[in-house]
Amino acid sequence: MPMLGRMTGMAVSRATRQICDATFSDGENASALSLLELYAGAERERVHQALVRLSGGRLGRLRSWLDEAERNPETVRWFGESPSDVSPEIHAFGVEFINAFIDKHLDAPAGPE
Repeated sequence: MPMLGRMTGMAVSRATRQICDATFSDGENASALSLLELYAGAERERVHQALVRLSGGRLGRLRSWLDEAERNPETVRWFGESPSDVSPEIHAFGVEFINAFIDKHLDAPAGPE
């Protein structure tokens, strides 16, 4: 993960904080903001907001989507925003499908080393 940790401590925007406050419980909000600060890639605010929306208020999902943002921020923005190239129903199905996949594999043990 080339960008994680390189520019930590960068403040999350006020708009992103508001979305985070509305999405995460009070006990998890600070952790979510700390995780968001790890992303220092392109279009930071758009990616942050997409990450929060995609997480559905779950830190495990936020971590998984953050990993994806490091590899491919365009994918995160596509899933986290409303793309114009597909119907809203297809887009919603895609988000639900990927989040269900993430949820299923969050606690999967790592393979043999």
